[in-house]
Amino acid sequence: MTAWLLHDHLNGPLALGDDCEPIGALLPRRRPDLHGLTPHLYRIDKASLETLRAQAQNVSRRGMPPTVCALLWADVEADVLRDQLSRYCLAATPASRWMYCRYFDPRVMTHLRWILAQDQLHSLLGRISRWAFLDASSQWVEIDNEPRAPHWLRLTLDDTQTRRLNELPTLRACLQQWRAHDPQAPRDDRDAGKRVAACLDHGQALGLRDLQDRVALALHELLIHPDIIRHPDIANAIALASGGAAYRHVTGNWPQARWETIQEQLTNRETT
Repeated sequence: MTAWLLHDHLNGPLALGDDCEPIGALLPRRRPDLHGLTPHLYRIDKASLETLRAQAQNVSRRGMPPTVCALLWADVEADVLRDQLSRYCLAATPASRWMYCRYFDPRVMTHLRWILAQDQLHSLLGRISRWAFLDASSQWVEIDNEPRAPHWLRLTLDDTQTRRLNELPTLRACLQQWRAHDPQAPRDDRDAGKRVAACLDHGQALGLRDLQDRVALALHELLIHPDIIRHPDIANAIALASGGAAYRHVTGNWPQARWETIQEQLTNRETT
């Protein structure tokens, strides 16, 4: 099976051997202004795979933006694959006709596994049999796909999916803080991302309009207790936020002892 590389040249160069055949940048037809921003597709010899994997992991472990977007396996003509990848750079949304979707960025693709429905993900992969990328833990993740018809020619997002993608930088930052403070936090972005998104939704449902307030409440839910919103101190802080105060400022100066008391009270409530 033919191996392919997606390289994000905006994030830095790659040392490519002579066996890497350049196919060209992805070219979404409706947005020629994006043609200088999209990644480049290469057909690669399998002998280069380990070198490319090593380069990708070196960049990831240093916390730098990914240069290797993905390693792909697909038995398809180069122009057909390039056209497929180019079309999905634009997604249809309810609010605007087309939205630039950086699905090829591993920091996005890792979460598309839970943001998209299965038929959407299948259509996105299209003729690709396997898509490999590095997740936030610098571990390789592989998505296997059985190319088959029918599939959607373009990606159409609903309101929730559009909001998830727009808030993805905030979700990733929240996830990073959760993992930094809790060694038991899930390492798989698919499970962890879903959990963080659900916590952010709780804040929105409770009337927290400020995204950073929702992040603060989500971290309290993740790090202190899953039923944190049931505690009267937290309920009062949320009520103050509804009146114009910032939730993160109301709770920001609470001493550690107060948080420990809240956690203990909620845990004891579970056992009584």
